Amino acid sequence: MTEDEFLALITSRSAKDVFERLANLSAKERRAFAKPAMTLFKKLDRFWINAESLPDPKVKDGEAVTIAVLATASGSELRKLSFFPRPGKVGLVEIVRALEPDWTQDVVDHFVEDRVFYVDQFRPLWEAGLCKRPESDAIILAYYSRWVGGLAKSDESRLLGGDVWRFFEVEGGGEDSLANHDKYLKRGQAGWAERLKQYADAGKLDRQRLLDASLDALQRDFGQYRAGWYSRFHVLMAPDAGEMAVRADRYLRLLASSVPPTVSFSMKHVQVLDKAGAVDAAQMLTALEPALQARAKGTVSAALKLVLNAVKRQPNLRERAARMAVLALISEDSGVQGKALDAIESLGADGVRRELAEYVDLVAPSVRARIAALADVGAVALPDMVLEHEATTSRPVVPVGSEQEALALFLTVLEAPRDPFEVERAIDGVSRFGAALQADDKALSPLLKRAKQVSASPGDSQLRFVLALTGRALAERVELGTLLKKESGDRSDFRFVSELSLQEAHLARNVAVLDRVSKGLSLPLLALPSETSGLVRVADLLSRLAAFRDAGVEPDLQDLAFALMRLDPEGRDVGELPLETQADRAVAYVLGQNVKTGPSADLWGAAWCARLPREADARVAELFAKPTPDCGVPAAMELEVNREVSRDGAYSWIDVEVPAIPHNEIKSRALPAVFGISNERFNNATCCGYTFIDIAWASLTRPADPEPFFRIGLIHQDTWQKLSDNHTRAYLEPFFRPGPPVGPLGAGVLAYYMACEDKSVSSLAVEATAVLCNEGRLSVDTFVVALKKFLMSHSLPTTRWTKALKGVADMGAGAFARDVIVGVLDFAPEETPRDIGGLLEVCFELHLGEGSKLTNPAAIACLTSIPGGGKTARFSKKLLGLTQ
Repeated sequence: MTEDEFLALITSRSAKDVFERLANLSAKERRAFAKPAMTLFKKLDRFWINAESLPDPKVKDGEAVTIAVLATASGSELRKLSFFPRPGKVGLVEIVRALEPDWTQDVVDHFVEDRVFYVDQFRPLWEAGLCKRPESDAIILAYYSRWVGGLAKSDESRLLGGDVWRFFEVEGGGEDSLANHDKYLKRGQAGWAERLKQYADAGKLDRQRLLDASLDALQRDFGQYRAGWYSRFHVLMAPDAGEMAVRADRYLRLLASSVPPTVSFSMKHVQVLDKAGAVDAAQMLTALEPALQARAKGTVSAALKLVLNAVKRQPNLRERAARMAVLALISEDSGVQGKALDAIESLGADGVRRELAEYVDLVAPSVRARIAALADVGAVALPDMVLEHEATTSRPVVPVGSEQEALALFLTVLEAPRDPFEVERAIDGVSRFGAALQADDKALSPLLKRAKQVSASPGDSQLRFVLALTGRALAERVELGTLLKKESGDRSDFRFVSELSLQEAHLARNVAVLDRVSKGLSLPLLALPSETSGLVRVADLLSRLAAFRDAGVEPDLQDLAFALMRLDPEGRDVGELPLETQADRAVAYVLGQNVKTGPSADLWGAAWCARLPREADARVAELFAKPTPDCGVPAAMELEVNREVSRDGAYSWIDVEVPAIPHNEIKSRALPAVFGISNERFNNATCCGYTFIDIAWASLTRPADPEPFFRIGLIHQDTWQKLSDNHTRAYLEPFFRPGPPVGPLGAGVLAYYMACEDKSVSSLAVEATAVLCNEGRLSVDTFVVALKKFLMSHSLPTTRWTKALKGVADMGAGAFARDVIVGVLDFAPEETPRDIGGLLEVCFELHLGEGSKLTNPAAIACLTSIPGGGKTARFSKKLLGLTQ
């Protein structure tokens, strides 16, 4: 069979026919057709994903091609695929039996380890004896990923025969965990915890081993969410007094767990053992040390009670117990600190005065006098902690100085384009030294090799993809437009990056840069920031335009649009400018001259946005088919926060919207307009991208007016999401550069982000807030308005802002945090946020620490009528006591 005959067979016949024909060939004969089979398979796969933009491969039965791949490919070739090509019309067992491939075990092991759902796909192979069952963790994860009620008899036999004990060793992750399985059961379905208990009750599993295994799992410090299943299972097993007593040392050891709920679980069991006198008092006292230093208030309070109980049972432990109680003073909660002092007073403070003296300056202001008296030292009013932060100042962005430096920088940012200023310097280096680099036959070979590799696998960053394509075009000495056309199979509508994104504009700009390079021109990038504020100085832009004029070259309008969006508001009094070209007129318009507008709508949209003051201009607006945001028409963008509830009332979530009026209805690609795109269906409208790299680069688009950028940051955030490298942190980048005062949307980003579940985001937002406050760029009033929208939506836990504002205070902005809390105390009794007591406590401590009085009439009225008991009522009264 020739290659043409083989291709004709697999493209024109059914899967069953192809299977029968190939089964009659030897493995060696089939192997000869591996390359054409795999090439066609990949082409067909791409077509199924992007049918609208790719030519039809003209295949009668796609599964025939799949069978051809299985019949011809080697194990290593199959492992390189992102998925296993499994046909449905011919069973996998039948295929493996007939073809007898040498890859069966290798491929099964690989794909089962890669994705759990392959366990069920390959199960028939090991049940038929065609391979061995892999013994990887994926086998156990497969139990977690399907309903326990669907367990087959053969699976139950394996489960009880040994697999079950690996449940307590394999944590799982994502969707595949015992915690997830049992949490999302439908009504009437039994979870794994209940099933294992049933097995134990029926004598099919050793009850004592299950109790020990659950404690073993907790000792492994699995993630908090997944560890919770094992503690709940242990409670479900309901160990009696005797079973608990023999495991007393296990419960004591778990008090040192890094998982707070596990500590709470073990604390409850230790309390039961202590009440029954079934735990040694001295051992218990030793084990309580980490619990006394826990963050959870309930855990520390319970530990203090056990400390006192230990002394009741063994009085000679009194002095040691007092030293242990001192450890609880590390708590950030003033109530816990008070309980620790209660315990120390009860036990006797004489032996711990020196230790107490070390905490006088660290405890909350409300207990400072008390601890000073116990330590027999004077209480000193402490000044605010001042954040060690130098005011952010702009530094010059220095262009590269040679072709060698330009090449080295481009290779660097191709690998790690995290710094947007370095990316811009790299493109400027190509613009000015690209022609010289192309004159050297060998200089660009390293770039060509690496750029090809990156463009084939750029990861999620579109910016990195744009850089890789730019590098390839430079090294291959072709125009970027030509390369794009070649890569797209001559289709003019092919898009390498998201439509209406800033990377689309970046790609268009680089096309013009490389077009100049291909003509041997060496000219600067118009939009290169002059300094680390992201701004382009007016004098620099005029100097760069003069270089183009001297070379007799028209500036690229996309590059000019970026430059205008970055133009410094200062230094604009430059007199009359030449008006020879559209570019000249656009620059003159931005600098205040009255000129003829058009014809490029995209350029003039950017020019209007850069002109100060911004006033509606019908001449620019008419260049667009409909009113377009910040393109001749000022855009209004106001933050809206609501709490959405599911139909059955079981779930609620936060809904953050920032409507742009007018919105970009015509899908204009003008740089100001892309920030005003509306959400469509379930997709957030973001022109900035979905990686830190892309968003950080996008943050340089409009440094003098970042509010529309912050609009995207508000609608892009998922406050419950936790990521290893959370891309939304890039929306906080402008706050750490020199810039204008923070506006309403910027304040909204700070308020929203400090309440994020992901601590890498919330902690950065807290730091940014403190920095901006100390620099005088964030006003209390602006922040209060934004914070109240979130707080009064009742859609996120109030405790998140309690922790965040305490963090802001700890970083030297105590007066700011105090005034913000006072500012939000302006609501009707029925609108009182849940758990606001913590905020009131922080506010009270900040007033005490600074010796200030509560004078805000609205806050006083609010506190007078605020409902609730407990901490809310207690600290309302304490704050009202500060009005006199």
